[in-house]
Amino acid sequence: MKFIAVKNVYSSACLLFLSALPKVASANAALEEIPGVPSKPLDQVLGDVTDWLIDFGIMLCVLLIVWGGVNYVAAMGDEQRITSAKKTIHYAIWGIVIIAFSYAILEEIDNTLT
Repeated sequence: MKFIAVKNVYSSACLLFLSALPKVASANAALEEIPGVPSKPLDQVLGDVTDWLIDFGIMLCVLLIVWGGVNYVAAMGDEQRITSAKKTIHYAIWGIVIIAFSYAILEEIDNTLT
């Protein structure tokens, strides 16, 4: 159990670090022009990637909540399966909370730097 908690903390810290990259990228830095690829400033590209990752994370958490609910209903009284389903829902809700806090931190960094 302790290993899972440490793994979740490290995963959350990595996600927070990676999602902060676009906000600290220079606004004037642009990608080199590649024929056929529209040029965007680096902060816009990293911002798009971050937005996609946050959206994907929320979607994944919602799917895990639904999966946990289906497993909870399908457990039919089996205590081990009920416990597993509750843990899935619990961790998915914590995932949404962590994503929400990382989004709030990113917005605060963006407001501070711009």
